[in-house]
Amino acid sequence: MQDQEIIDRILLNDQAGFELLIKKYQDLVYGTCFRLLKNQPDAEDLSQETFMEIFRSLVQLKSVDDMSGWIYRISYCKCISFLRKKNPAKASSKNDPKEVADSLDKHPGHNNKETPHKALEEKEANIELFEKIDQLPINQKRAILLHKFEGYSHKEICEEMSLSQASVESLIYRAKVSLRKSLFSFFENY
Repeated sequence: MQDQEIIDRILLNDQAGFELLIKKYQDLVYGTCFRLLKNQPDAEDLSQETFMEIFRSLVQLKSVDDMSGWIYRISYCKCISFLRKKNPAKASSKNDPKEVADSLDKHPGHNNKETPHKALEEKEANIELFEKIDQLPINQKRAILLHKFEGYSHKEICEEMSLSQASVESLIYRAKVSLRKSLFSFFENY
C-alpha cells in the first residue's frame, strides 16, 4: 500500500491505517533510535514516542514524496532531544571529551568491553552521518534510506519511488559519492 493511501486511512481515524504505517516504517524508526542511543529499552521507548509524534503531525505533512525522510527526521530529532535531556555531554561533540568519556563510562548500559573514547567517537560519527544524509537531495536521501536503513532491494525501491532500475541505482550511487565526499574531512580526523 502506498504512503498516501495509508495516510488517508489514518486521517479518517482508521486504526488499521496507523498499524500499516508502523509496520512499514518500524525498522527505520527503531534502527535510527538504536544507532543513536545504543540502548535497546531507550530505543524502544523513543520509537513509540516517534510514532506518536508522527500521528500528531500527519495533518501538517505537506507531501508524502519524502515520507521516509520525514519519519527519519522525526526519529533523529526525538533521539537528539532525549540525549540532551538525559545527558547533555553525550549529545554534543563541542563538550569536553574527558567529561563525555567519563559520563559514558558511568552509564549503566555502557558496554565495558568498549572504551568510553571509542563509544564517543562512534556516536559522533553516527550523528554526523545522519546530518549529512539529511542534507542530500530528496530522491537521493529517500533511495539511500530505503536501501541502507529499511533494507529494500533495488527492485522494491523502483516500485516505491516509481522509477527505473537505472534511476534507482544512479540515485544510490550519487548519494554514496556525496556522503563519501562530505564525510571525508570528518573521518580524516579519526
